[in-house]
Amino acid sequence: MLACAKRGAIVTGVDFSSEQVRLAREAAAYCGVNVNLVEADWQNLPESVSNNYFDLVVTECGIFIWTKNLDAWMRSAYRVLKNDSKLIVSDFHLISMIAELEDGKVAFRRSYFDQNPEVCQSEEDASPSIEFRWKLSDIINATIQAGFRVDRVEEFYIEEPADIPFIPNNFLLVATKE
Repeated sequence: MLACAKRGAIVTGVDFSSEQVRLAREAAAYCGVNVNLVEADWQNLPESVSNNYFDLVVTECGIFIWTKNLDAWMRSAYRVLKNDSKLIVSDFHLISMIAELEDGKVAFRRSYFDQNPEVCQSEEDASPSIEFRWKLSDIINATIQAGFRVDRVEEFYIEEPADIPFIPNNFLLVATKE
């Protein structure tokens, strides 16, 4: 987001976390760029985020685990994009989020098809959070149902020390509003 703003793009960032919005404001000020930041849930964007306004919607790792209603999220993305504009999603692949390496072998702590939300406790003193589990096909189908044309889907592995190199840990989805 900030790199685009530094190159002259008019940028709007949306996050449901007031802390993330605050941190984004600090980062924008540090980088010397102006960005419009909106504290809102993508599943229910406020009217202040205009219809048919944006040339590009980009999301990065971790958006869908916080998304309870995938169809509503995709409809919102579709609503704010101009015709012939792009949706680019880069996110964690569910298969890597349920896999563990045990004695050099891949084991799964739950079924890929188990879509029950998961209560997570990241730190002892932190409040628990709810994470939602979407199969890649759910994301693709919600994209199509919202009216997008899916241009490309890629599954890939980004090397990180704790990851399992035998399975995809990220995916990329590129779609066009028609």
